[in-house]
Amino acid sequence: MSLTTMTTIAIGVTVVLLVHIGMISVGQCFRRLEDTNLSQQRLSVLTVLKEVKYSLAQLQGAEHSFVYSGDERYVQVYDAEKKRLDRLVEELDMRLRGKHRMLADEIRDYIRVRTECSDEVMALERTKGSEAAVQHGRQLGEDMVTKHIEVMVDELGNQADVEFQLRASELDRLTYQTVAGITLLMSLALIILVVVIAVVNKYVNERQRAELSLRNAERRFRAVFNQTFQFSGLLSNDGHVLEANQSALDFARVDMSSVKDRPFWETPWWSYSQAVQERLKSAVSKASEGEMVRFESEVEGKEGRATVDFSIKPIKEEDGNVVFLIAEARDITERVKAEEAVAEREARMRAIFDTAPDGIITVNSDGSIESVNPALERMLDLESSELIGQDVNIILPSLLSGGEKPGKDSPMRTGERRVFGVGREFYGIKKSGDKVPVEVSLSVIKLGNQQIFTGIVRDITERKAAEQRVKEFYSTVSHELRTPLTAIRTALGIMENSFLTEMGSKAKPVLDIASKEADRLIRLINDILDIRKMEAGKLDLKLRKLDPHEIVNTAVSSLESLSQQANVTVEKSMEPTTRVIADQDRLQQVLTNLLSNAIKWSPEKGVVTIVVSEQFGRCRFEVQDQGPGIPEDEVDKLFDRFQQGSSRDERSRGGTGLGLAIAKAIVEQHGGEIGVTTGSDQSGSTFWFEIPSAKSP
Repeated sequence: MSLTTMTTIAIGVTVVLLVHIGMISVGQCFRRLEDTNLSQQRLSVLTVLKEVKYSLAQLQGAEHSFVYSGDERYVQVYDAEKKRLDRLVEELDMRLRGKHRMLADEIRDYIRVRTECSDEVMALERTKGSEAAVQHGRQLGEDMVTKHIEVMVDELGNQADVEFQLRASELDRLTYQTVAGITLLMSLALIILVVVIAVVNKYVNERQRAELSLRNAERRFRAVFNQTFQFSGLLSNDGHVLEANQSALDFARVDMSSVKDRPFWETPWWSYSQAVQERLKSAVSKASEGEMVRFESEVEGKEGRATVDFSIKPIKEEDGNVVFLIAEARDITERVKAEEAVAEREARMRAIFDTAPDGIITVNSDGSIESVNPALERMLDLESSELIGQDVNIILPSLLSGGEKPGKDSPMRTGERRVFGVGREFYGIKKSGDKVPVEVSLSVIKLGNQQIFTGIVRDITERKAAEQRVKEFYSTVSHELRTPLTAIRTALGIMENSFLTEMGSKAKPVLDIASKEADRLIRLINDILDIRKMEAGKLDLKLRKLDPHEIVNTAVSSLESLSQQANVTVEKSMEPTTRVIADQDRLQQVLTNLLSNAIKWSPEKGVVTIVVSEQFGRCRFEVQDQGPGIPEDEVDKLFDRFQQGSSRDERSRGGTGLGLAIAKAIVEQHGGEIGVTTGSDQSGSTFWFEIPSAKSP
């Protein structure tokens, strides 16, 4: 049964119970009235019996008073009480309502007999006197009759009282039964009502929840339907507009009332072209027959047209009949533009790929060649048709295995899009079998589950030839120049020490100049060779723990003569520091270079200060001078090769321009940093460098 049927039955049963309870209650009210009447009847019977006894006593008293006194006034009292007794007996008969008839009649008879005796006694008193009357009354047994009447009255009262009590008990019993029945029926009715209320309340709550859920679902659907970026609409099976979402309405800046119930192809979105309207009308006709239609088109809006991916889908009932059509359009304007831009970029990239001066090759993760550009074809004398799909090792052996090791963070393993293995040198194999020296920069990208490697291949034949010429030049400098210069400087030293007196005073300046120039050339050659070693990574450091203070003291001592000649004072400010791990000669070389530059650029009577301190686990050396400072445009290139600061005072400081470049390379090879700061007024400079302190003293 449905909930409504069950609820109706329950309410009907409850109504029947309540009607039955009402009828019982009415019956109980009538019984209560009967009980009340019975109580009143009992009270009235007892009252009448009591008055009978009282009136009988008054009658007897009036008789005795007349007999003993002869006063006629007592006769009047006697007559009044006699009449009252007659009336009370009649009233008692009426109150008893025919019950206890025998006893009542007997009481009436005895009262009659008693009154007749009294009449005789009172008549005898008038005729024979009081004594005769008293004697006659005793003979008649008046007192016994009176007592007998009283006993009968009491007995009648007791019988009536018992009967009334039994009747009252029966009424009480019926009342208790009625109350119990009413209570049971009321409880049953209450239970039914509670169940009905609970069921109805549950049904109402579920209904409310369902309605609320339906409203929320409708709200969400309406929100999605209206706010989606897609253009959506609901059409009848003949193509008339039933609903359109807010995005579509906003695009054309129309309201729903202006398009509702209109043929879809006549709405503002398609008004720009009759051909498009005919196409749309045909699409609606096909969809009405159960076919889904999809095509790209343009739609008209207030801000212009947009390209959309449009479709019409039929909505069918279970019997297959089409009842509605769903029209959807996704704005693909940006996608179309992006595709055009991608095509344009691809064309540009293809042009760059084809016209690049360096060779470009792409390789799959399995090592097969995907593409090569014309430059690589020319470099190796091969056609792309001969290379596509071939193993890359045929033309570039060890390209994928001879570079960066494929560790945990290697791009070859992670697929990270970046360049790695920059500047790796290989030999490319030409069609003739000849080898071409090449430099390859390899990058990797991950496309889905596949890695694609891209290599930029540069022909370095000319660079290799240039490097060979540089190597030959350094060899010439090392062996063909330094050896003769060393011999010349040795000869000049012997002449200075042994033959100066024989040559005379005129020869001494010339000899000094020759010695200085020879020393300068030797320093230049040594600096060039040091730079070469640093470039080749062959500058070996002999590291050990050193005291920074000793390094400073040694450097100051070695330049004492230079500072005296320049009339410059060298001061030291050295804080307690931890030892450093460094190459003593190379560290001495850096500090000597900075000190000699500071002395050369300081004015006469100037002061050069060396400061040594320790900061954050690094030992810092500072060389402060009072020179002319360094122009801002020269600071960035000061540590480059063959760079010298411009002189502001026409004094020539000499130098090769390699000292600071060598100092920078040495400091960086120690894991440190080097730099320079200039005063705010561009007077004076502070060259500094830092190297890590040793972890233990």
